[in-house]
Amino acid sequence: MYCPKTYENEKKNEDLEFERSQSTFSISELNLILNKNDKNIMNIKNEIKKMIENDEIISKPQEIHLLSREEQYKRALYVSSKIVDIKKRFGEIGGDLYYQTLFEEIPFVINDIVFACAFKSLASEEQMNKLYPKFQNYQYLGSYAQTEIGHGSNVQGIETTCTYIKETGEFELNSPTLTSTKYWIGGLGKLATHTIVFAQLLIASSSNNGNLKNYGPHPFLLQVRGLDDHLPLKGITVGDIGPKLGFNSLDNGYLRLDHVRIPRENMLSRFFRVNENGEYEKPKHPKLIYAGMVGVRSNMIENSFVCLSRAVTIAIRYSTIRKQFKANQSDKQEKKIIEYSNQMNRILPYLAQTFAFFFAGKRFSVEFDQMMIAVKKDQDTTLLSELHANSSGLKSLMTQSTSDGIESCRLSCGGHGYSQFSGIPYLWANYVHMSSAEGESNLLPQQTTKYLLSILRKVTTDLSSSSDDKLVIGQSVQYIKDEFESSFENINQFIKEKSLNSILHPDSLLQLFKHRSFVLIKSIGSSIQEQMSNGNKDIPQIWSDLNVEINHCSKAHCQLYVVQSFYDQILLLSSNDTSNSTIIVLIQLLQTYCVWIINTNFVDFLQDQYVELAQIDFLKNSLINFYKLLRPNLVPLVDSFDLCNATLGSALGSYNGDVYSTLYKWSSTQPFNKNSIPLGFNENIKPLINSKL
Repeated sequence: MYCPKTYENEKKNEDLEFERSQSTFSISELNLILNKNDKNIMNIKNEIKKMIENDEIISKPQEIHLLSREEQYKRALYVSSKIVDIKKRFGEIGGDLYYQTLFEEIPFVINDIVFACAFKSLASEEQMNKLYPKFQNYQYLGSYAQTEIGHGSNVQGIETTCTYIKETGEFELNSPTLTSTKYWIGGLGKLATHTIVFAQLLIASSSNNGNLKNYGPHPFLLQVRGLDDHLPLKGITVGDIGPKLGFNSLDNGYLRLDHVRIPRENMLSRFFRVNENGEYEKPKHPKLIYAGMVGVRSNMIENSFVCLSRAVTIAIRYSTIRKQFKANQSDKQEKKIIEYSNQMNRILPYLAQTFAFFFAGKRFSVEFDQMMIAVKKDQDTTLLSELHANSSGLKSLMTQSTSDGIESCRLSCGGHGYSQFSGIPYLWANYVHMSSAEGESNLLPQQTTKYLLSILRKVTTDLSSSSDDKLVIGQSVQYIKDEFESSFENINQFIKEKSLNSILHPDSLLQLFKHRSFVLIKSIGSSIQEQMSNGNKDIPQIWSDLNVEINHCSKAHCQLYVVQSFYDQILLLSSNDTSNSTIIVLIQLLQTYCVWIINTNFVDFLQDQYVELAQIDFLKNSLINFYKLLRPNLVPLVDSFDLCNATLGSALGSYNGDVYSTLYKWSSTQPFNKNSIPLGFNENIKPLINSKL
């Protein structure tokens, strides 16, 4: 691990050192698990941390808060340039780990992650071989232009057009309206040389007197700026959209196109294409057009762990050092604020969620890779619908829950949490946009629930069918079939049948989440059926009226996905010689996460009497007991993330806990304190003081 060795000669906070001495498990073993049991990844991470902390600029993340927008962007370009050497030494994995280790967001992340995910998913092998190396080596810089100023989540409604010109074998891109302006495009405002433009594909129809036929949104690669002078090309208007809540070291841009011609070969054509005769060759599955978007979501799902781990690290270390009030007059010291149950309740559920999200992100990433291999090999789309549905719901759940967690950690740091020097406001402001990016979190869950209802229909139809063919459904929705066929009327029958010792056993908790999700899916299906039986045939309106329940249903399914992922990994680790002490603390984290979710959604679990009210009360009272069980391991658990000080950028959360002197040093040495008399004082305030009003 990096931190214990690097900071061993620094002055240590006694409270933090005491907490570390109380650990009941091996911190290094858990750290290895969090690095996918890959020591090579750990070694690369450590080299990157060393490089960052030895860099005169990158090692001082607190200075970002003192810079203007242009200065922040200049700094971000400097930080971006360092990735070239990292990739030369460590390959693509080095670049990914560099982004995960940096305190700040940098423009190259758009080229390397957002653009790369889309391009690798949508470009043909010929396009990949010809063009992608130029983006990898930063000869070209890519971005992803889908969102418009007038359309975001409704991708089908985008207005940018791309008309095929058969006579020249070209496409013509155009922004026909103000609302068709591409907007919020990361990396496009100042930096990108190229972008993937999503536009309505229009082709003259030979069967309809040559009138244009719309084939819907498709991706096209467009060069935006000259490679020699970096100026916008003819017909292209491009710029930065202006200051934002956060993410200001990135240049989100706007783009307008005035009948810009591109070669036919610039249509990204892994799954579809327009041939030389102007004929459209459609994909095997319509959602293949959005494969790149699912790839970006996969990265966002994994990234939730990266950001939340930083917030809980700062909150737990600070809460261990910060002391307020004596429990008794005879006490020599005030009480650590982490000892108060309301403080634990602010932080510990999100600590548990951090680990849960790690394992869920790991699972989804594997499933996405498996799907893309199958699709690229022979356009096998068997896994696509399930993966697309889960990506929609998980992206919504995990980004919003991570934003909530970061804010809860900020609040747990009291007044100091409001300071940028705590590291948390900057983290939150840079992360919170994730709830809206690549699909708004109020709309995406509807896609998940639609898919769940389709599985319920298949299960219902299959069980009433006399066919011998066995219904095959995805792993993440197998519980729908299992619950439909189950004879258990309540959780007690399940516990008895499985010979479990308590409702708190992970198997019992998992079963509660399965049954809850099934009941919610079935309830929505029944509501729709009831409305139709009563003569209401307006399906869109019925769906709109049920939006709140529909989103909640998706959330329940995705929380089950997270719980299942966490528990599956614990079982796998148990069979792979992981020490019992580490397994015990992981189970405690899983139980904490489950009981917390149940306590905040207890009506769901009670609605069909599957669980008794007394059992819900028992689970509610159990939460504080899990906090107490985890209490000795709180600092060791966040130490297992092995986050260096330059990554956290926090006076409150450094490894050795030098909170107050660091906070005072950063405050007192800021440029604003250079002069005792502020600008404007003599002109505006001094006359008032000297006046005789």
